[in-house]
Amino acid sequence: MTIDELIRLLVKYPPGMRVVVNGYEGGYDDLTPEQVAPIKIALNTGGNRWEGQHSDPNDFPGDAQVVEALVLRRVSN
Repeated sequence: MTIDELIRLLVKYPPGMRVVVNGYEGGYDDLTPEQVAPIKIALNTGGNRWEGQHSDPNDFPGDAQVVEALVLRRVSN
């Protein structure tokens, strides 16, 4: 998903609607501005089904394509 695609999706909802992320084991947590940040990722490097599709470039030595992406981090209290 790109920023343009996310904006087109978000404009369909009321501006005051709450935004949440899934909790660690269940439930939902509020998303805060501190949880949204740009990072660099290595594309298509996840090797196991329980891993994410992309990885931290520092954790994946190799010739993977590295790009900047906006991450929405889940933080459960």
